[in-house]
Amino acid sequence: MKVKLLHKWDVEKEEAERIQDKLKNKLIIKPLSKKIETICGIDSCYEEDLIYSCGVICSFPELEILDVLKIEGKAKFPYIPGLLAFREGENIIKLIEKLERDVDCFILNGHGIAHPKRLGLASHIGILIEKPTIGCAKKILYGKYSEPPIFPLSSTFIKDDEGEIIGHVLRNYNGGLIFISPGHLIDFKDSLEIVIKCMKENFSLPLPLQIAHQNCKISN
Repeated sequence: MKVKLLHKWDVEKEEAERIQDKLKNKLIIKPLSKKIETICGIDSCYEEDLIYSCGVICSFPELEILDVLKIEGKAKFPYIPGLLAFREGENIIKLIEKLERDVDCFILNGHGIAHPKRLGLASHIGILIEKPTIGCAKKILYGKYSEPPIFPLSSTFIKDDEGEIIGHVLRNYNGGLIFISPGHLIDFKDSLEIVIKCMKENFSLPLPLQIAHQNCKISN
């Protein structure tokens, strides 16, 4: 898969923030322009200074697993809230470049526009790959919300300090919460609907992302 090389990854914190300021002007939030037939969940995990990323491609909406790809690399950027893309992005992009199947939409373990600069991991990656992306995380990074009702797949909005909607909070089948926001080339409604269709009982995250999370370590 072709990827736009819009910036370097090995940068200092101040340069990373300047890159975010430039990239957010390229962000597009809009309804999906084509039917989704394949979806890929991507998650990363760490072991000392190594980063492991896993991509799981599934048919949609059937959720049959079509392909699983793993890749490892060096974590060159420290963990700084709001700058996760600079810690995981390079490895994720290398993984995406190796995908042999076409993917219509990506779900990443991170945030989309529910981010202080409206440019979380999913938005950042979406701009570079020019594909619809959704951010899905177990913890909120930015914004305020009211808890959804106590039944599976209920949801409420995430709003910024001015009251603007920036995402959804969804209750999974286990009673836990996940935080969903559009990344790029997708809107709020489509992001929520796709994640809901990917949720399964006993899974905390959408199936493609859950499987990626379980398999991200190459050493396993």
